[in-house]
Amino acid sequence: MKTRLSLLIACFLAGCALTTRGGETPAPAPYPEIAGNPSADTGNAAPALPPLEDAGDVDANPVRPPITGDCGMEDLQHFVGEPRVNVPRNAMPENYRVVGPDTPVTMDYRPDRLTIRVNENDIVESMACG
Repeated sequence: MKTRLSLLIACFLAGCALTTRGGETPAPAPYPEIAGNPSADTGNAAPALPPLEDAGDVDANPVRPPITGDCGMEDLQHFVGEPRVNVPRNAMPENYRVVGPDTPVTMDYRPDRLTIRVNENDIVESMACG
């Protein structure tokens, strides 16, 4: 037991000596010179980034995430933002689940299952297959 404790203390002190020896942190290696890069001459300065291009216009249509699965969610998207009770039961598929902010859920992906996510006020936040 004494031998292990002595060995542990010796290793600890050796580690402290290695981290405090010299007291200086080595300087980082300079960037290699890059042809045509004005900042390559300044030693440790990062290479200059190319200028940004003008932002392009997106079509007038809103950007939408891809829809995957076959749970029938495409026909129910207009209920997002409304109270969950406004979604008619006969419009939902046979296999669905309602997920609230504190609802535990399984992580299995089922393309035929509709997952309705609601907030703490029971307002539909999203409808997705899975």
